[in-house]
Amino acid sequence: MAEQPAQGASSLPGRPRTYEEIINDEWITAEEKERAKAESLLGHMAALLFQRGDTVHVNLLLLVRNTVIEHDWESRTNDLWLEIDPGDTASFTEEVREHLDSVFKQVSARLDYGVTWFGIRETLPQIGPDWRERLREMMSADRPTNQARRTMPEKPQWVQDRLAFTNSGELRVYQGLKHLQEKDLPSEETISIFPLPNGRVPGHTWEPDLLVTYKGRAGVLEIDGPDHRARRAMDMSRDHLLRDAGMAFVDRLPVEVINDPKELLAWLKRFLRRLRECP
Repeated sequence: MAEQPAQGASSLPGRPRTYEEIINDEWITAEEKERAKAESLLGHMAALLFQRGDTVHVNLLLLVRNTVIEHDWESRTNDLWLEIDPGDTASFTEEVREHLDSVFKQVSARLDYGVTWFGIRETLPQIGPDWRERLREMMSADRPTNQARRTMPEKPQWVQDRLAFTNSGELRVYQGLKHLQEKDLPSEETISIFPLPNGRVPGHTWEPDLLVTYKGRAGVLEIDGPDHRARRAMDMSRDHLLRDAGMAFVDRLPVEVINDPKELLAWLKRFLRRLRECP
């Protein structure tokens, strides 16, 4: 009897799967396929805009936190919702929405996912039955201090030094930088570390993974997921905008490095050296 392929296996080892391969994978659930269709629509919209040189609207789409396809029973349509943080709603003016709608219609017709309408709405915080206690904690002096942008009433899962992180990878990178800060660098010329800072550049509110200051310079360190190669052009556009707004250096840390402490420290030392050498 032939062995069944592993669930979600890529057709070519080492190559990230395309959205078409994911959607046509018989081993994944209908819910996972819908998520893939939603992300595919957003990604194709952004890539098409980038091909046209329209980096303004590409950067707006990079602000999207989540994508959801929902069925509207009243109109009998499948709708794409782009969810953004409340602080970014002012950037999506009526003119911007109309422009994005025209791009969505072109992409949706070509991909033929059966999604005919799109809208933009705020992200909905995740809460639990203890939301009152969580909100009181977060509004007190003891709450994590870097949660101004995405105030989640649920208790953060990854916290250290009264700083909250969205995943274990961000925490490990912070711990590596903290090790260099306290053990490797002299106290008179060490670094400052700001995880998930809430920042504003012209026209956009963004939340880099980590902001680091060293030798009078500020640098941004982003953690790239496994699908980063598909978003490289859009990420480069965002990096250029950050540099134009005063960041001395922007670097991207592959997620694969995080699980090897020795390689992670070597990467972080290289990041600090490049930041220090920036003009």
